[in-house]
Amino acid sequence: MNTITKFFIFLLVLLGFTCCDKVKNTVSYTANVPIYMSRDEFKITTRASAARPMQYPGKICLYGDYLFINEVNEGIHVVDNTDPSAPYIVTFIEIMGNVDLAAKDGILYADNLVDLLMFDISEPKSPKLKSRMENVFEGVLPAFNNEFPLSKFDISDKIIVGWEQKKVIEDVEFYKPCMGCYYYGALASDASWAENKRQTSVPAAPITGVNGSMSRFAIADDFLYAVSIKSLPYPQGLLKIVNIENNQANLVNTLNIGTNVETLFAYEDHLFMGMSNGMQIFSIENPSAPVYIASSWHFWGCDPVVVNGNYVYLTVRSTNTCGQNNNILQVWDIKNISQPALVSQFALQEPYGLGIDGNQLFICDKGLKVFDATDPLLAGNKLLFSTADFMGYDLIPYNNLLLVIGDDGLYQYRYSSDNQLTRLSSIAVLK
Repeated sequence: MNTITKFFIFLLVLLGFTCCDKVKNTVSYTANVPIYMSRDEFKITTRASAARPMQYPGKICLYGDYLFINEVNEGIHVVDNTDPSAPYIVTFIEIMGNVDLAAKDGILYADNLVDLLMFDISEPKSPKLKSRMENVFEGVLPAFNNEFPLSKFDISDKIIVGWEQKKVIEDVEFYKPCMGCYYYGALASDASWAENKRQTSVPAAPITGVNGSMSRFAIADDFLYAVSIKSLPYPQGLLKIVNIENNQANLVNTLNIGTNVETLFAYEDHLFMGMSNGMQIFSIENPSAPVYIASSWHFWGCDPVVVNGNYVYLTVRSTNTCGQNNNILQVWDIKNISQPALVSQFALQEPYGLGIDGNQLFICDKGLKVFDATDPLLAGNKLLFSTADFMGYDLIPYNNLLLVIGDDGLYQYRYSSDNQLTRLSSIAVLK
């Protein structure tokens, strides 16, 4: 008998495995219990309704003279911005679980939990559902309370549209401890512990909407790229590639990109992905099959990314679930795009979204800050404007119009090449 065999026999005797019996025990715990809806019921929840005040605004898209503002997990506000000094909400599109959006050529694209929706916005005040692509975002779950595990659920013929916290009582099978025999295991059901962390006027000419930096949707030419964080059957980050040529939509590819991708920014023939620990760059020279080019890494922190010329600007925020105590602006040189180089870093307070237009860099940082980025390497040292009158979440600078969305609502400014910034209007949230 060799030494290894003797060793394993010794362990079996020591641990006493021969005397363990399989038993059942009834346990109770508080869990996220699913709220179900049949697919037929789910479909009819999407509809245009009367304008309503913003309460929890999220991501934003500028399209011509209209703004489309996400109401987190509930739908999209349509805002007539023909006069930026007097914007007003004209309608609301009810969409369960909506968090992302994008627009091009008279079509608004929006996520509806597991589905991708396309709305005809040729008349923005009267958006009409054009088509629905089912299960593009399969395995995506609605947001839930991370303090509790998920109870057992079945989505074979229905859709989870929400959660409620309830006491769950169930039988759990395990091996009865015996002399020298130790058992370690979670009491919650199979779907609970491993999967419970997830975060959260039409011009005549063709036009692509402009998204804020926190977006997970990006449009480049005839393709929509969408980041999907799938929870089932295991956590997975996916990039969905949808061909939207001629206002049709066809899912043509899916890439595994990792679960820590948070934002997506398209620039020329590349995609820039902001991650909780860095940035990834993909080439979209072949738009239906993005190819990985390079990565840059930093300490853990949540970060969006924007690009201008040969430089990438990204912010890293610590006051979140990402894990560190750093609040900074980083500037990366991408002249050699396969080898991004960190060239500058500046301290901030609590940054969220950012944007750049020409030589002006705009950052949501305990309000709003504007920097002179004429020299990208010195951008964070040249503060031009700062206000803490509101808490900005994301922004869009476009054609001298600055749109800022935050917990307090929508704020608009006019900016100029001589660094003047004039506040035009605001739409407050419902308190």
